Amino acid sequence: METYLNRISAFDKEQVYTLDDRAISNEHSKWDLKDVHGVHLSFKPTRHYDNIYQCAIETRSDKIVLSSRRYIGPANFEYQSDDYRQFVSSLLQRLEVNGLTSFSSGKSKSTYWLEVIASTIFFGLMLIVLTMFGAWIIALSFLAILFFRLVPYYKKNRPVVFSAKQIPSHILP
Repeated sequence: METYLNRISAFDKEQVYTLDDRAISNEHSKWDLKDVHGVHLSFKPTRHYDNIYQCAIETRSDKIVLSSRRYIGPANFEYQSDDYRQFVSSLLQRLEVNGLTSFSSGKSKSTYWLEVIASTIFFGLMLIVLTMFGAWIIALSFLAILFFRLVPYYKKNRPVVFSAKQIPSHILP
């Protein structure tokens, strides 16, 4: 039996999730693993911290969201990457035994490609305008942002379907 402490934001109550061979539960509800029909893993960086991951578990009647970052108080978060990785990996292994779950990661294909195309057009136009006015340093700054922030973001949020035995390494902290 494994447990995971989760609170995504100030508007949510802190939840202790417990996982056993048959169900995932918290203080208020219990979801049979046979009722889980999908798990979606995603990368959710913020402006200040880029190591935030989420797991959305879809059951027949509900949706459970777990985050690798736990809200403690105003501007105070605990990053529990190791516990999150262990809990999610165990959950996926147990769900695959039931054989009824699909595992996916990243954004939807349409959202992913819309973001890639929009950011490519935006950065391309910005680079053209900046170089036309001789602002080479600012243009290089935009290129640095592109390569150091957006490229890793798009790599981690590429839509992927996977098995519990082959969880992509880029989608867990």
